[in-house]
Amino acid sequence: MANFTGTAEHHQLAVALTFDFDAESLWLGALNTSTPSALSRGAYAANEGVPRILRLLKEFELPATFFVPGDTAERHSGLTRTIAGSGYEIGHHGYLHEPPTTLTEPEERRMIERGIDALVTVTGTAPTGYRSPSWELSESTYSLLREYGITYDASQLGADRPYWVSDQGKRTDIVELPGAWELTDSAHFMFSYFPTYRVGLSAPSKVAEIWRGDFDGAYEEGGDGCYILTMHPEIIGRNHRMRMLRELVEYMLGHDNVWFTTMADLAAEFRTREAL
Repeated sequence: MANFTGTAEHHQLAVALTFDFDAESLWLGALNTSTPSALSRGAYAANEGVPRILRLLKEFELPATFFVPGDTAERHSGLTRTIAGSGYEIGHHGYLHEPPTTLTEPEERRMIERGIDALVTVTGTAPTGYRSPSWELSESTYSLLREYGITYDASQLGADRPYWVSDQGKRTDIVELPGAWELTDSAHFMFSYFPTYRVGLSAPSKVAEIWRGDFDGAYEEGGDGCYILTMHPEIIGRNHRMRMLRELVEYMLGHDNVWFTTMADLAAEFRTREAL
């Protein structure tokens, strides 16, 4: 892997490749539709997207984090076990991809419990990280995450580097690993005309320019920054987009001291650094 020399202790930039394995749960939950055609779009993630992603990750020997709704873990249990068994981190992503802002506190609590139970049943391991469906949070979310042993969140968009979550005006012990809509495949590529119209279908060349530009800027700044891509197997998993991702990975690997890491290890590195 050429100039790949970055480590947790010595790196110019931390890079995390993350994949939200929504599959059918996105349509059943957040989009509230169950037509056969809609669900088949979600099934594409398991049928084509995840296998292509796993082949790419294996080829370059890269770590990754998959955020998996409980429904997906149960519906595609064999594939979820394959992801976990291959050494990739599995994070919590709701049960049926329900945005917490649409739930009461008891409903959100049940959603978190069901998601954890499903992941433990399928993979044998409880998640330590959480990415909220649709990147939405309720006033109860962080207190519930602390109660259920979640140590990092990936649902905010407030910086280009990790920071401590603030809840009700007080700093918590949850590490925030922030994302960005610009660095999300769904913002650029997802097409839908029902139930919510989204134009989507950008050319990969346009998105490659944006993603590479953000990487270049973060790499030049260095320090404690992180570069987190948020992707969905049913979206990024198309062949022309996988080619774009491959080219970006090769580009990043051509830089010295780039630390490819899981979200859990990125959060742990932040805790260690903050404790010094």
